[in-house]
Amino acid sequence: MTTAARRWEVPEAVDPPSGARLRALYERVSKAVGLRDAGWVCLVVGVVALGLGLGLGWREFVVVGVVAVVIVGIALLFTIGKPNLGVGIRVSDRSVVVGERASGDVVVSNVATRRHLGSRLDLPVGRDQASFWLPMLLPGAHESFSFRIPTNRRGRVVVGPAQSVQGDPFSLAGRETQWTEELEVFVHPRTVRLPGRQTGFVHDLEGHASPNITPSDMNFHALRPYVAGDDRRHVHWRSTARAGQLMVRQFEESRMSRVLIALDTGRNSYIDDEEFELAVSIVGSIAMQTHLGESPLTVLTSNQRLVTVSATSTMDELAVLELTARGGLADLSNSATQREPGASIAFVVSGSSSSMTDLRLANARFDVDTRYIGIRVAAGEELRSRKVGSITVTQVGSLDELPRAMRRAME
Repeated sequence: MTTAARRWEVPEAVDPPSGARLRALYERVSKAVGLRDAGWVCLVVGVVALGLGLGLGWREFVVVGVVAVVIVGIALLFTIGKPNLGVGIRVSDRSVVVGERASGDVVVSNVATRRHLGSRLDLPVGRDQASFWLPMLLPGAHESFSFRIPTNRRGRVVVGPAQSVQGDPFSLAGRETQWTEELEVFVHPRTVRLPGRQTGFVHDLEGHASPNITPSDMNFHALRPYVAGDDRRHVHWRSTARAGQLMVRQFEESRMSRVLIALDTGRNSYIDDEEFELAVSIVGSIAMQTHLGESPLTVLTSNQRLVTVSATSTMDELAVLELTARGGLADLSNSATQREPGASIAFVVSGSSSSMTDLRLANARFDVDTRYIGIRVAAGEELRSRKVGSITVTQVGSLDELPRAMRRAME
C-alpha cells in the first residue's frame, strides 16, 4: 500500500476503558433486573454469608444469608408490572419576580383498567426535589399534589420531569417511569417604574419627523390623488369634494429613538453578588420603561446580545445572566459601538470597581450625537450625578433611587 493510500485510511475505533465497560454493563443489568446499589449490596452480603455458613457449618451465617436473599426477593416483587398513569404539571405563572410566591400542582390519574397499588412520585424543582406518595387509585380516580417553586433568587427554575418510582420502602429495588417533560419558570429581577414621557425620561419617544414620506403616521405633510391600495381611512373628503377626485393625506415618517443598554458582566467590576443583582435590576427597569414607550431596544453584555423582542423575553434573558471572567468598560464600549452604532441613547452600567471617571471616558467611543448615561452601581452609597452637555454619569446605591437618578439625567 502506498503512502498516499495509508494517509486516507480510517483510524481504528478506540475501545473504551475496561472500567467504563463494566460500569455500563452494571447499569444495564441493574435497569433490567430493577435492583439498586443497596439491593446489590444486600444480595452480595446474603450470598457470601450463605456460602460461608454452609461451608463452615455456621448457622448464624446461614440465617443472615437466607434473610438477606429473601428481603431482596420481596423487594423485587414491588417492581412487577408497569403503571398506566396520566400525569400533568401546572404552574401558577411561568414568569415571576424575585420574592413573589409561586406554586404548582401535579395531577395524577389512573387511566388503566386495574387499580394502581401505590408508588412514589418524584418531581425535580430546581435544585430541590419534591416527593409525593401516590396512594392506591381505582380506575379513573385521580389525585393532586401541590408544590412550591423557590423564588428567593433570580434565575431559571426547571420543574420536572415527573416520574413515578415503583419500589420497596427500603429502596433496595425500584423502577422509574418518566411521565412529563420539563417546564421552565423564570424568576425575573426586581424592577421599579421610571418616569415616563411626561417627565422626560426619553425626550423623543414620540419620534421626530424625517424627510421620508409614508402613507400612515402622525405628522401630516400634504394631499395627493388616491391610487389603488391606499387606505380609505386617510381620504380627505372636503378636498375630494373640491377637486372632484379622491384625495388622501400624506405623512412624514416619524423615527423612534434607539435605546442601547450595555451591562458590564465582568466579575472584577463588582464587589459582590448583591451589587451585580442591583445592576441587573437597574437594566431591567430601564428596559421595561423602553418597552412601554415602544422604542427599539438593544441590550448588550460583555459577551452577548440579549433577545429583546418583547418585555417578557427581555426579562427572561436578564433572569439567567451571570458574572463572567471577561469584562471591563473598554471592551464593553467597543462592542456596543460596533453592534449598535446608531443608538440615540446609550446606558452603560458597571459596578463600583469602575470609577465615575472611567464611565465618563467610556463615552468617547460613542457617536457625538448619542446621549450617553453612565451608571455606576455602588450598593449602599449615596446618589451622585455629574452632567456635562449630553453626557451624564450617575452613581446609584439602591434600586429605589433609580427614578430620581433618571429624572436628573434626563432633565
